[in-house]
Amino acid sequence: MLKTGVLCGGTSGAKVVGGLYRNKIEVNAIVNTADDEYFLGLYVSPDFDSVIYSLAGIFDFKKNWGIVGDTFNAYEMLKTMKAEPYIMLGDRDLAVHIYRTYLLKSGLKLTDVFEKILKAFGLDVKVAPPSDSRLKTMIGLSSGEISFEEYYVKRIEDSIKYLRIDGSGHARASEKALEIIDESEILIVAPSNPLASIFPIISVKDLREKIKNFNGKRVAISPFKGGVTYKGPASKMMRDLGIEPEAGGIIKIYDGLIDYLIVDTNDYKENERIIEGVKIIPSDITINEDKDVIRLYNTILNL
Repeated sequence: MLKTGVLCGGTSGAKVVGGLYRNKIEVNAIVNTADDEYFLGLYVSPDFDSVIYSLAGIFDFKKNWGIVGDTFNAYEMLKTMKAEPYIMLGDRDLAVHIYRTYLLKSGLKLTDVFEKILKAFGLDVKVAPPSDSRLKTMIGLSSGEISFEEYYVKRIEDSIKYLRIDGSGHARASEKALEIIDESEILIVAPSNPLASIFPIISVKDLREKIKNFNGKRVAISPFKGGVTYKGPASKMMRDLGIEPEAGGIIKIYDGLIDYLIVDTNDYKENERIIEGVKIIPSDITINEDKDVIRLYNTILNL
């Protein structure tokens, strides 16, 4: 099998990376960190944790966040003190946040912190941040500006006026992320939120250039079926910003960084087999189980 690099974030990214890993595919991932936030002094990295927990076989796919079977004693105690954060933190999940914050405060780079947590879970795989610098997705609303994490968790319905990745202008790609690109024979953009999960990764300039000059196949999987996603606000976000949640809109965001785009069979249009040089491939893009990931992966290998 080909060495495979995945750009990802969120539940869909966790499904793809975990599914490939459990099927003995040599997979490494570059994971969005622009949703990372401090809660009560603890550094929480939602997309990284989703991927880690999926790789370890403990991600709660029913809730689409956290650890399966986790308890919430600490969170409930915080509630009694009226100090709970807006994101629920399970007890086992909390242990990861405590350890990560301790490592960061000890002076380690985010890349090194990720590696230590991977080793702690016994995982022989590379999962890298796009940059060791702080990235943060900010959402502009008519009422003001908030982080994407708050916008997402609180299910805010206000129209988005703009989206900005703070820190991307001066951020340098992490060495591990560049290493993953160099070692990969194929790059997959997971069916994650194009704006919230993938755009922060490709907004890091030298990482974007590395992907642009990649010699192997670059394949994105659409997260949309009939213009909507299985979960999350991706389609609404794109429409708010004047981008249609379909093949052309995805290609616009991933400008020059993909060669193929896999779309749902029912969304495939014969007169749009190639858009801006990107070949559109119809397939069943449903991902419920690992076998669905492998079915899609075989479609990619056969391109």
